[in-house]
Amino acid sequence: MREHEARVDGGRGSELHVIVVARQPIARAGLRGLLAELANAVVVGQATGVDQAATIAVDLHPDVVLASWEAGGVEEMLALAEALGALGIPLVLLGDTPGPADLSALLRAGVRGFLLSDAAAADVGAALECVARGFLVLDPLLGRALPPVAATPLSDEPEVLGPLTDREREVLQLVALGLPNKAIARRLNVTEHTVKFHVGSILAKMGASSRTEAVTRAARQGLLVL
Repeated sequence: MREHEARVDGGRGSELHVIVVARQPIARAGLRGLLAELANAVVVGQATGVDQAATIAVDLHPDVVLASWEAGGVEEMLALAEALGALGIPLVLLGDTPGPADLSALLRAGVRGFLLSDAAAADVGAALECVARGFLVLDPLLGRALPPVAATPLSDEPEVLGPLTDREREVLQLVALGLPNKAIARRLNVTEHTVKFHVGSILAKMGASSRTEAVTRAARQGLLVL
């Protein structure tokens, strides 16, 4: 049986169907092992590169694709993001910290999430859920590293990452009230991990390096009721 034909039965309720992508067998095994710890995700296929991933994505149409970010692989990931974007399938990358220019290019190409290699399984699970629902998910450290010119959609420049979602506006409003992530999670009836990813996305979109800076910029642009 060819590797990409191996499939786990995905007919188990609300589980997310995921395709994993990595060049090396050990990297693919690592992604599968990480997802095996989650109750909300099931691996339905795996691929070694762009062409294979795009081919099986057409057949399996997963909820999300999780790919290993490998040094020097930006061109391949750009191509994969564009191919999956045409199918309406979000791409999440997991790996070492990319350079700001690479990260901006990946987000422009349609990558919907980027987590660092030390992300816990619970963080990955929350990220996949958020991305599958249409959110942008970035590790908070990456959100703060984005250059403002690439991350700010609220100026006269063409939008790059899109405007804040309704849920991100809700989170931002509660951040402006000085609430910590745990309190925001209770208010919105979501997990603290989910709030953390929303905050990271807000910082990235606002081109802000801190919660305070994001609130200040949002207030100046009329996004908050203070």
